[in-house]
Amino acid sequence: MKWWGIYITIMVGALVLSVALTPICRALAWKWNFLDKPLGEGHKQHGEATPVLGGMAMVFAWLLSIGGGLIVMYYFPKILPNELRIAADGIKEVHERVIVIIAGGVAFWLIGLADDRKPMSAKLKLLLQVVVMGIVAQYGVQVSLFQESPVLKWILTFGWLMVILNAINFYDNMDGLLCGVAAIASFIFMVAAGIMGQYLVSILAAVTTGVTLGFYFFNQKPASIFMGDNGSHFLGYILGALGVMVTYYKEGDMNVTYPFLVPFLVLSLPLFDLGAVVVIRLRNKQPIYIGDHNHISHRFVKMGFSQRHAVYLIHLLSFALGIGAIALLHSSLTVALLLLSQTAALLGFLTILHSRHKLNGKSK
Repeated sequence: MKWWGIYITIMVGALVLSVALTPICRALAWKWNFLDKPLGEGHKQHGEATPVLGGMAMVFAWLLSIGGGLIVMYYFPKILPNELRIAADGIKEVHERVIVIIAGGVAFWLIGLADDRKPMSAKLKLLLQVVVMGIVAQYGVQVSLFQESPVLKWILTFGWLMVILNAINFYDNMDGLLCGVAAIASFIFMVAAGIMGQYLVSILAAVTTGVTLGFYFFNQKPASIFMGDNGSHFLGYILGALGVMVTYYKEGDMNVTYPFLVPFLVLSLPLFDLGAVVVIRLRNKQPIYIGDHNHISHRFVKMGFSQRHAVYLIHLLSFALGIGAIALLHSSLTVALLLLSQTAALLGFLTILHSRHKLNGKSK
């Protein structure tokens, strides 16, 4: 079996697990009272209590897929395809980092789960994020940007992971929105890593794509279950980690010139949304951690789109912005500048569109 067949098989397997586990977690949420009960908060748009253990379904499907693969790799390697058997040796060499990456995902899921059970203060949540992310940046994944300073590596990795974690967490504001964007981003990471021969990253991205697609069937409007903070924390961490892992610089490979720009394009829309929302809240002298209706998705709805169409539009924009990242894997400076200019132009178009709508008095 060729590598792309392996990736698709893994993705489909994770999708099936996610589809099977989501109804179970939905029932458990009602039993354990893990419910999002709207109490008149301005940023919440659902009118009835909704289960919030969607993150559990995705995490368990993700762990079963990864864990099952590791068990087979270590104890039953003979049943693996030849390609996977060869790659397994390389994965064993970095098994300590893999364990840290997996443990980080579980830790962020637990932080979100605790917050879903009883909302914690913003300071406590930030403290827990900093502690876990600091450990992951030290022992799990690291970005170098072509330099070898351990301190600078840690700072860059920690900063990137924290920004992506919170950008993704902010992005969970409409039915089906985040799981769709996460599926698109992880799929593009899977393709990029596969082209670069980074099999472990491709496998992790394939599993992430599968679990988010499986959950999407239950989370699209009208959602019968939310992923909750436990899901958005997990996905924010995983997408940030994939962004770091897929851009490892290959020393001596002069064809791989600008791969460090890949995650910026793939996650450009959540990053843009985070920046815009923070600026708006600061201008309005509001705490940046308090939810509102100033996200891109909400602004499309205020422009007349239905929630479902607003989500579809953002998914298309995410794909359009992210797919260009593939060309960066073997590009010249001219191609990289063209892609960055195209991204800036599209984000500028969104800014003007939303600003014009605001001037017309149709948004808050």
